[in-house]
Amino acid sequence: MTSTSSPFPLLRLPYLALEEILRSFYCGDLIEISACSKRFKRIVKSIKNEFTGIQIKIRSHYFTLLVVGKDGIESAWRTLGIGSAVNARYLVLGGTNIQIKRYGDYFGVYWPPQTRLLILTSLVDHIVDSLQIPITSVQFITDGFEDIFDFVPHLQKSRNIWFDGSKPMSAGDRDFVRNNTLLKIEKGMTATVVSVVRATVELSKWKDWKRGKKFNVPCNTSCNI
Repeated sequence: MTSTSSPFPLLRLPYLALEEILRSFYCGDLIEISACSKRFKRIVKSIKNEFTGIQIKIRSHYFTLLVVGKDGIESAWRTLGIGSAVNARYLVLGGTNIQIKRYGDYFGVYWPPQTRLLILTSLVDHIVDSLQIPITSVQFITDGFEDIFDFVPHLQKSRNIWFDGSKPMSAGDRDFVRNNTLLKIEKGMTATVVSVVRATVELSKWKDWKRGKKFNVPCNTSCNI
């Protein structure tokens, strides 16, 4: 049976009443509604929230994005596939059409290979701007990720960046990361770029790593920016 009720004129409410209503929204609702119009986005940005940051994990064909608050994960976005699906809908962010499917506060995102960089960066930029929160960490799984360094400059404001794979990063790759990120050591914050290689190493190399030798140990190399 089709509903005959009229749409509720949310934007006609006084600002304080509208703000109070939006405060009751879940994190995912705020992200979605802030994409509806510039006015909604401006209101969502002005609301004080308890979200603390975004955590991102990226593989060549898959990503997860978590919005975290003081009580844990508030909203999760993950790759759902590379094609379209029935009952999916679109977020239009910065002119980019992002096809999503929602399951509660979990969002599946369709991630075609040819537009995956644009989709991920548009989504991250929108959430950061709308909720006024930082990117607290980015973890890259490097194996098979041929265009990984196309992604690094777009996530340069992350407080921590991790590279995890079966081979160590070269000195040139580490220099590229340092030169294309904005990581800074600030009071109360540790900003770190870490290359972690999951491999069996000789005992002597393990002892070297335990002694803190940097950039020349294949099992774990790290640097503070």
